[in-house]
Amino acid sequence: MKRPTWYQLAFALWAILIAVVCIKPLFKPFSGTVYITYALAGEDFAEGRRLYNVNHPNTDNFRYLPVVAAGFAPLSQLPPGVGGSLWRVLGIALFLSGIAAWARQLRPGIPLPIVMLFALPLSIGSLNNGQANTHVAGLMLWGCVLAGRGRWTVAALLIAGAALFKGYPIALGGLLLLLAPLRFGIPLAIGVGIGIVLPAAFQSTDYVMEQYRYLLANLEADDRSSFPLWGGYQDAHMLLRIAGIAVSRDNIRFVQAGAGLLAAVVLWMSWKGGMTRMGAAANAYSLGACWMCLFGPAVEASTFILLAPVLAFELLATGSPRWAKLAASLSATFFLATVILFALPHAVHRPVIALGILPIAAALLTVAATGRILTVCSVAGNVTPPVEQELRLAA
Repeated sequence: MKRPTWYQLAFALWAILIAVVCIKPLFKPFSGTVYITYALAGEDFAEGRRLYNVNHPNTDNFRYLPVVAAGFAPLSQLPPGVGGSLWRVLGIALFLSGIAAWARQLRPGIPLPIVMLFALPLSIGSLNNGQANTHVAGLMLWGCVLAGRGRWTVAALLIAGAALFKGYPIALGGLLLLLAPLRFGIPLAIGVGIGIVLPAAFQSTDYVMEQYRYLLANLEADDRSSFPLWGGYQDAHMLLRIAGIAVSRDNIRFVQAGAGLLAAVVLWMSWKGGMTRMGAAANAYSLGACWMCLFGPAVEASTFILLAPVLAFELLATGSPRWAKLAASLSATFFLATVILFALPHAVHRPVIALGILPIAAALLTVAATGRILTVCSVAGNVTPPVEQELRLAA
């Protein structure tokens, strides 16, 4: 039986993207990549040198926990191009397998290629420059899939791994905690605790403690709230700045906490309203990823890869109200526009990015996801046929 054209299109586009991002580092290992930052931190850790605020050429400032630097110590022994390619291969494997597992359990009747096609535009940036967001998204997706299957310990360890790398995935852990407080919460706490102390197994305790002090000072000084709009964090705070509403860096944390609390309430309502465990775990990812990209602590353009599976899910979801579908479609349009814009010169794309197109797209997707979840929740006791199908597919 001949496959539809879009099957071939999805396969071809992903094959081209994977080939380009994995082969490019072999020839240009220092061009347009953050892997070098990670690898040099791994080398510094192995040699017992300072990790933070170190002036290395071709790198950004290292901002992650010492356990991340320790994890990159083996890769740092490889040639930069080889290490960069292997790092990308690992991220692609985690990300694509996570989307596949997530989609097959939630939408078994929808062909996987169309899910992958809808997820592709938001994936390009992080895959291209070797961002860890690819790996983090894969870990979170697999964590939610396994949580939906009731494998709470493994799910918790995967979420802990994501949180030890980027920090903000702990928000997803907090949402999943509502579904199984002890069975998920205890291994999550153990996993995070082990990750924090693990570097001391490879370096002296004094050295590791000193790096933690440097890290805290580094994070405190990393404030982009007054950067030009196109260069600052692409989040809800950016939208407030555009609207002329002055909110201090300290006060924005109350906004972040309030938004996180609302996400928890929505998830709790869907869970107690009759949603299956798999459906609730999927809702946790959707709400958590939306929070991370709209209210998270350090939202950049590459962070929006976390929303790639959410966008595909909302575009294909059944049982959503018409206005939620419209919001998802507008979000997809804006996100696609940003992909095109970033391929253009700075003089073209920066003024448009400064209008807040990325956080607006994230806000629209948040509205779409929340609308679908609350709609399903509101009729769970008197299920209509489309929603009944929604719940059955989420099982």
